[in-house]
Amino acid sequence: MKFAEVQRIVGGVPFISPEHAMSLYNKILCERPAEILELGIAHGTATCVMAAALDEIGAGTITAVDLADAAFAPSAEEQLARCGLTWWADVLRMQTGYTWFLHDEIRRRTANGVCEPKYDLCIIDGPKNWTIDGCAFFLADKLLRPGGWIVFDDYDWTYAGADATRAATDGITHRALSEAERTTPQIREVFELLVVQHGDYGEFVIEDHKDWAMARKTGSREKSYTVRYRAEYADLVSWAMAAARKTAHKLRFGSRAAAHP
Repeated sequence: MKFAEVQRIVGGVPFISPEHAMSLYNKILCERPAEILELGIAHGTATCVMAAALDEIGAGTITAVDLADAAFAPSAEEQLARCGLTWWADVLRMQTGYTWFLHDEIRRRTANGVCEPKYDLCIIDGPKNWTIDGCAFFLADKLLRPGGWIVFDDYDWTYAGADATRAATDGITHRALSEAERTTPQIREVFELLVVQHGDYGEFVIEDHKDWAMARKTGSREKSYTVRYRAEYADLVSWAMAAARKTAHKLRFGSRAAAHP
């Protein structure tokens, strides 16, 4: 299915902008992942966009996981049916969230003490929580094939920033958190402290204008770190990138560079 067609059907439903949706669609056309794992789906709008890309390629499967009691209207199942793309996605509902799905998947794929990886692309877009999503990264890593990508949404999201719209996120009550937990972007911490430091990942991309962070499982000790900004912001941050490149070199990450999307 062409991007314009899927966008016409689901484009008005949260939580992915047309710009982000097109980027995700094109990434799948480029990378051609055989197996996609989506952790956290909400309305399933991104699921539909990815399913449309697989439909255009003519191959692939999405395993989309969310809570059993996630109350989104329209639901992911309804949107996939509306697009005629149900065939491409298997929507799974878990009682306590996707970390237990990952447990089950690792258990299913383990033989003789070794877990056989399955997925080429993993998207983590759930509670945006250090404990849950930090654990999810290490579990998903066991299931990600060499060369595969892992993508995190909400790189700069904070509980404090969400206070104006809700008191809890995915069962986590904001007021029960410490000040540091409320004000720190926890996905950023997962990415910088766990993913970037992991020995099997060597290619890192921050898409600042999309609030995305991506890492490729290269299996190499060589590391590269790229930050992409909107073109109109590039000049404003060029001086910061020069300083960051020096820091990155000291940390043996390679070069941190500003790039236009």
